Amino acid sequence: MSRPKDTVKVVNISRGRRPAVDWARLTVLVEDSVSKGKPNLVAKHGLSFLVETSVAGVKSSILMDVGPPPDLALRNSEAMNVDIRNVDAVVISHGHYDHVGGLLDILKHNGRWTPVVAHPNVFSPKFAFKPNLRFIGPNFDHESVVAAGGRPLFARNPVTLATGVMTTGEVARETDFEETQGFWTVEADRFVEDPMIDEQALLVNVKDKGLLVITGCAHPGIINTVRHAQKTTGTDIYAIAGGLHLERADDKRVHASVDELARMNPRAIYPCHCTGSKGILRLRDFLGSNCKPIQTGDIIEL
Repeated sequence: MSRPKDTVKVVNISRGRRPAVDWARLTVLVEDSVSKGKPNLVAKHGLSFLVETSVAGVKSSILMDVGPPPDLALRNSEAMNVDIRNVDAVVISHGHYDHVGGLLDILKHNGRWTPVVAHPNVFSPKFAFKPNLRFIGPNFDHESVVAAGGRPLFARNPVTLATGVMTTGEVARETDFEETQGFWTVEADRFVEDPMIDEQALLVNVKDKGLLVITGCAHPGIINTVRHAQKTTGTDIYAIAGGLHLERADDKRVHASVDELARMNPRAIYPCHCTGSKGILRLRDFLGSNCKPIQTGDIIEL
C-alpha cells in the first residue's frame, strides 16, 4: 500500500497560553458492555475511544487505545458508520492486550503512516495470575508495528498531538492509598512486580470548560493521574472518562479515591471498563447524576 509521508512535531504545552479546543467528541468503540438499543455492536473486555476535536475549523482525530485483538474496534466503527481511516495518531494507554491488541489491524486499515504514541515500556513483558500465570501483553512487537504502517513515538514525557490535545506522559505517584498490584514483568533477568509505569492518559483542554481526562485503566491511580494532569497543564478538571481501576480495589481505596474525586468536583465522570460496580455505586453516591457510566456505542460531546 502506498502511503504519503507524514510527520509529527512534538512541542511543549505553554502553561500560560493553555491552548484549547472549541469542541470535543468521544465515541466509545469498544468497552466491556454494549449500550441499550445497539444490538449490532459487540462488547468485549477492553477499551477503545475515538477522540475528535476542532479548533477554528481545523479538526483532529485520535484513537485512544484499540481494544482487544484482532479487529473489534474496526468492526464496531463500521457498524456505527464511524470512519476511523486516516486518524492522525493512535495513543496507547498501556501495554495490556485489551488496550493494544487491535493495533496492527487499525494500522493496516489506516490510509497513511500513523504515529503510535506510547511509553517506552509499552512492550515490556506483561504477566498476571488468572489464576495461573498468564501473558497479558500484545502478541506482536515494535517491528510489527512499523511493518503495519505505524511510526512509534515512544516517550516518557507528555506529547502534544494537536492544539489542546496531549498525553500525560509517565504519571507521578503521590498518594498513599493507590498501589499498583497484581501485575508482573521481567527486569534485569528477574521476575518482579510490574509498577505499570507505562500507563498514561490523554488530555483534551476544552475551551471555557477545562480538562477532559481520558484514561485506559488508571493503574497508577485515578487521583495520581488527575493530579498529574492538572500539574502538567495548569488547568482545572472538567470531566473524566475511562477505566478507573477500582473493580478489585478494597473499600479503603474506593472510598479514598471517590472522596478525593468529589473534592475535585468535575462536571462529569464517565466510568467504564475496569471501574467496577462498587466504584460506580460509590461515585453515584457522591456525584449523583454527574456520574454517567458509558458503554460500547455511546457518544459524549463537550
